[in-house]
Amino acid sequence: MDIKLDLLRQNRHDMARLWKKETGGKVVGVFCCNVPEELIYAAGMLPVRLMGEKEEASEADLHFPSNCCPYVKRSFDQGLKHRYDYLDGIIVPNTCDMVRAMYGTWKMNLDIPFAYFLEVPQRISPRGIEFFRERILDFKGGLEEWSGCEITAKAIEDAIETYNLNRRLLQSAGRFRQDGLLSGVECQNMVISSMFMPKDEHNRLMGAFLEEAARRDTPPLGVRLLISASMLDNSDFIRLLEECGGSVVADDMPAGSRYFFYSVNHSSDPFFALAERYLVQVPCPRKMLPRDRFEFIKQVMEETGAEGAVIHNLKACDCHLYEYPYLKKMLQDLGLPVLFFRGEETEAEQETQRDDIEAFIEMIRG
Repeated sequence: MDIKLDLLRQNRHDMARLWKKETGGKVVGVFCCNVPEELIYAAGMLPVRLMGEKEEASEADLHFPSNCCPYVKRSFDQGLKHRYDYLDGIIVPNTCDMVRAMYGTWKMNLDIPFAYFLEVPQRISPRGIEFFRERILDFKGGLEEWSGCEITAKAIEDAIETYNLNRRLLQSAGRFRQDGLLSGVECQNMVISSMFMPKDEHNRLMGAFLEEAARRDTPPLGVRLLISASMLDNSDFIRLLEECGGSVVADDMPAGSRYFFYSVNHSSDPFFALAERYLVQVPCPRKMLPRDRFEFIKQVMEETGAEGAVIHNLKACDCHLYEYPYLKKMLQDLGLPVLFFRGEETEAEQETQRDDIEAFIEMIRG
């Protein structure tokens, strides 16, 4: 199962091109988990999360200095290398400085027919929810004007149900991970693969995977770990943790539980429901004070019986790096040992991390 899921990520560009050829639909690239993908899906388009690769960002280095976010830089590098030449549009939310900069950068340097900047409020409040609801309505109008097709209320309702089913399946995978029926790598690959496949197709795939996993014998678990990260768009770091004797049973990551943890509550006003879910319930440090984020992390930690925490923040990720001292103290006050990494998530870097991880896991065992 794990190998197949790895191949899905590896072949994501070919899969998107094939979908586009077979359906004649548009493919839309998305930054961040604060974009209501349901509207893109309801418009008959395929939303795909923009991701980078572990290779030298030779093209992007000509545009950006070394001290900027590796994730958005590598994603842009993939665009410059024509790996994303099948994209019909991109959606850039107003989140961190580097993601925000991608709107003009992609628009000026790449042949993208449609680029949309989605305003996301900085504060969570009743006024913020209403403001975001209005922006989501504008987003719907922008998609309709570009595509020339109306996004009906029925299509939005169906999209919300399809996405909520996908979230429930991923939540089930998280519980299987907690019980040892799925490894952390398998669970992470399930989340990542859901970000670039049609959700109905991924739901069928997930159903078969979970049926197979439910029949497994539960293996002995390693040291139970919670991982909190800024952005890991592959499973390599989790694989390293598990190779060193850990079992990742819980996560707090944008390419992890933040993407699927909460469903859209059914409402007479689907735009209010979308605004509430994406603004209030996605536990992101960009828009939440540390104390509110910690309640989510504490809940996840206690439910899974984590014995240690690993925090992995990308270089120059100000939102997460600002939060780190508070997060570390909170976890240590709860009796949880913490291992911290800050870097670029390169293969060479991971090999230097192996010794620290092995020592950390042995310390917990001892």
